[in-house]
Amino acid sequence: MLDETQVAVLEMAAKGFSCAQIVVLLGLRVMGRENPDLTRAMAGLAMGASSGDICGALTGGLCLLSLHTSKGLEDERPLPIARSLMGGLVKWFKFDELKGEVKPDCLRIFEKNGQQFDANANPTESCADLVIHTWQKVMSLLVENQIDPTQGREES
Repeated sequence: MLDETQVAVLEMAAKGFSCAQIVVLLGLRVMGRENPDLTRAMAGLAMGASSGDICGALTGGLCLLSLHTSKGLEDERPLPIARSLMGGLVKWFKFDELKGEVKPDCLRIFEKNGQQFDANANPTESCADLVIHTWQKVMSLLVENQIDPTQGREES
């Protein structure tokens, strides 16, 4: 039986959202927000920026961490922990989630799973667990560092 997050990820994938978009959409949902401009911008990270490079689940996770920790307004300062959290996510992704077996890019992840990389495909259904685990790790990093994932930074 699928849990609520698994169902949401599969529904978003079926609607054509990419891995990066889904990670951020899950984060926005927790905050009770929608942001179509951000969602569209996240599509640029899909399929390793359409080149098979760095995984969209990872880049989406980095963007979600940034949403909570980075500078967004002229008079705003990033949280001191911002870069450390992002480095922690990359390290976790490479060494815990991928077990250091492959580089954290779409092309290698596809090859490891016995699939052919196709920049025009929407792999989210086959990468659903990777997307979910990445989103869960972002949420845990925020909570562990006393950042409320339901709040986000102040909106402009």
